[in-house]
Amino acid sequence: MTSTNKKTKTSTYVAIGIIVVVVGFIIFKLIGNKQVINERAEAVPQGVEAMPVKVATVTEKELNSAITLPGSFEARKSLPLVAEAQGSIIQLNIAEGQQVRRGQVVARIDPTAIQSNLATARASYNNAVKNKERYERLVQAGAISQKQYEDVALNVENARANLTGIEQQMKYAVVYAPMSGIVGEVKVEQGSFATTGMQLGNVIDISKLKMVLKVPEEDVIKVKEGQPVKIITEVYPNHTFTGNITLISVQADAGRKYDVEVEVDNTSQFPLKAGMFGTAMLNAQTGEDNTRLFVPRRALVGSVKDAKVFVLQKDNTVALQAIEVQNVSGEDVIVLGGLSPQEKVIISGQINLQPGDKVRVTE
Repeated sequence: MTSTNKKTKTSTYVAIGIIVVVVGFIIFKLIGNKQVINERAEAVPQGVEAMPVKVATVTEKELNSAITLPGSFEARKSLPLVAEAQGSIIQLNIAEGQQVRRGQVVARIDPTAIQSNLATARASYNNAVKNKERYERLVQAGAISQKQYEDVALNVENARANLTGIEQQMKYAVVYAPMSGIVGEVKVEQGSFATTGMQLGNVIDISKLKMVLKVPEEDVIKVKEGQPVKIITEVYPNHTFTGNITLISVQADAGRKYDVEVEVDNTSQFPLKAGMFGTAMLNAQTGEDNTRLFVPRRALVGSVKDAKVFVLQKDNTVALQAIEVQNVSGEDVIVLGGLSPQEKVIISGQINLQPGDKVRVTE
């Protein structure tokens, strides 16, 4: 029994000894690792003399004052072909799309009824003239009163006026083109009956076109008559048309937009047609200085409302400068205050910077 107890105690002592050796070895290794870490830490310099950074220059640039608006092309001028006499259309010389010249005969109206009226009017006039001559001799002889003679003379004037009016109607039996251009529409056919004032069709002038823009009220005050405009179209995507503003409406439509007309030359190389669409680009004419200071957005430290930037000093140190900015779309922001043109601001590496740190500018 005693021998067994001795063996148990011996085993226990051996186990404890092994545990103590293992723990000691672990502690030894940990202490050794800590010394290596400390040695490596001591080998690294405690401070960097010059932090590498990238900089950008505070620049002055023009504000983007471009106004871009869609619009449609319309004929610069369109005049109706109107019948000024009544009768059957016995000749129609036009078709849609046809080129016509100013003064060209486009239609003739049957003058038969007018010719009959003209013959009657001439006979009445001749008779009135003869009566006047006869009454003139009678009044000289004292056979009639002056009042009777004046009545007859008045009949002559009335007959002359009637004859002149019917002769004019004969001229109206021929319809002429009021201007040179393209026949845009024909509303009648040969043989139709025309009444006075009826529109037979229209002629449009497309040697120049006008683009009609709908300009919002906040932009209409920024455009001026005569201002140049650039226009691009889907039909000619690689060509830019140029024009000038010829009219700015004085009254807005229901959507509070104003009509602005831009006149554009219509060339044979890039022909345009009324009804096509395009996009007009013009610069706002405010009369103000549009030059502003800009810095890259990535130079900002903090938010736009509480913006700061690191400014490079002459001794290659940095100073943290509070600035006032205006947020704009794109990579830059407008500087309203706090910086001057040509100053250098840090745009990369500023996360680890502190005011007064020395820096080294890299490309």
